[in-house]
Amino acid sequence: MIAESRRAAGRLTLGCLATALLVGAACGDAVEWGYSGPGAPEHWASLSDEYAACAGGTQQSPIDITGYEQGDAEPLSLEYSGDATSITNDGRSLRVDYLSGNTFGVGERSYQLKSVHFRAPSEHLIDGASFAAELQLVHENARGGLALVGVLFTLGPASPVVQAVLDAAPPAGDTVFDVSRPNATDYAPSDLGHYRYVGSRTTPPCDEPVDWFVMREQSTLSQEQVDGLMALSGGPNNRPVQPIGDRVITLR
Repeated sequence: MIAESRRAAGRLTLGCLATALLVGAACGDAVEWGYSGPGAPEHWASLSDEYAACAGGTQQSPIDITGYEQGDAEPLSLEYSGDATSITNDGRSLRVDYLSGNTFGVGERSYQLKSVHFRAPSEHLIDGASFAAELQLVHENARGGLALVGVLFTLGPASPVVQAVLDAAPPAGDTVFDVSRPNATDYAPSDLGHYRYVGSRTTPPCDEPVDWFVMREQSTLSQEQVDGLMALSGGPNNRPVQPIGDRVITLR
């Protein structure tokens, strides 16, 4: 029994050392995922067994949206109306939460808007081109299925939606409640033309599958707003693009 315990301890020590060498952390130190240093995207899968899909998944996001095909995809609908309930700054990104009542329809399937996240620069590329920022709307259906809508931003006139979030955003590690802006209707694009593919969440645990809908209609924001988003998230917070593999991207 003692010998077996020593062998087990040895295996744990070797595993700890291997992880420490990989991510540059001391044994026993907890490394949180992030976008630079020991917790950067290339290390996510090594930080926790729960993050294995970040390296081993076959449908990971984001991607460079290219080689798309014209398709007869299911029609989309957005019926948004509710105010935000809170804005959280976890030091990596801003998250705006919503109660049920903001509906995203994909054919006959219905999803509820759960939260909105901001990335700067964009995570998705279009034909190799990056964008100044990306807004991601996270929807969930009654079975736990996820549908994410991405809205890309180019530099230009300031965005009232982004400004409303920046004005209300708390410092890193805090949450503010009872915020009324932005209303969910502020996110809805006027044209629902989109690129569609099957992917994953772009943050650990990188779970898949997730239905992605990246809007073709783009918005604008100012450089000052980009700087504001990066300041609140501690710098760029975009995961690098992942291999497309044999996935089909549909244009509608």
